[in-house]
Amino acid sequence: MEYKIALVYTGMPVKLVGMVEQALTKRFEGDKLTFLTLSDPSIIADAVKNGSPSKQAVSRLVGLYAQALHMGADAILNVCSSVGDVACAAQGLSRMAGVPLVRIDEKMAEEAVGRHTKIGVIATLSSTMEPTKRLLRACAEKAGKQIELYCALADNAFGGGAAPLIEAAKKLDQAECIVLAQGSMGDSREEVEKASGKPTFASPYWGALGVYEAVKA
Repeated sequence: MEYKIALVYTGMPVKLVGMVEQALTKRFEGDKLTFLTLSDPSIIADAVKNGSPSKQAVSRLVGLYAQALHMGADAILNVCSSVGDVACAAQGLSRMAGVPLVRIDEKMAEEAVGRHTKIGVIATLSSTMEPTKRLLRACAEKAGKQIELYCALADNAFGGGAAPLIEAAKKLDQAECIVLAQGSMGDSREEVEKASGKPTFASPYWGALGVYEAVKA
């Protein structure tokens, strides 16, 4: 089968693009994928500055979703977790157009909640922490489950590799597992897991699974 997958980024670190495309290619082995890459760095700059996306940033992001639909996407993957609330709000409209809009971190949150009750969250941007916590709590409510969240912000460590994340993980002694809130942290997952001794979740793998399930359904 052939599929067009729209990848909606805000910032586009090279390693993140590589991780996302590699995860999708591996998940859709045997299928032909065309990636429709859309990005507007001003959106994440706005979210970081204001703590959450302003109405102007929301408008620009929704415009990227609309562009993906016009380009004939079979599915849309929202890659930026800082704007996950906007993606959630837009999912119904995208579904009406017959195109699933998948949050890169949604499947990850469902899995973490399904397996654990005491969940640690690490983020390097404060704008990502609250949307991630809301997502985890929403997944727990949907599952009829009580969870406890423990959070550590590796402030100003965006793109800093595993070392600052490992330091942040040391603050999460009570957690049973660790959720890495941003997709760009995915290449540090194994190192964080090894250092912390806790199951560690990263979103590129789970986001690819979410897209695969949505498309194949």
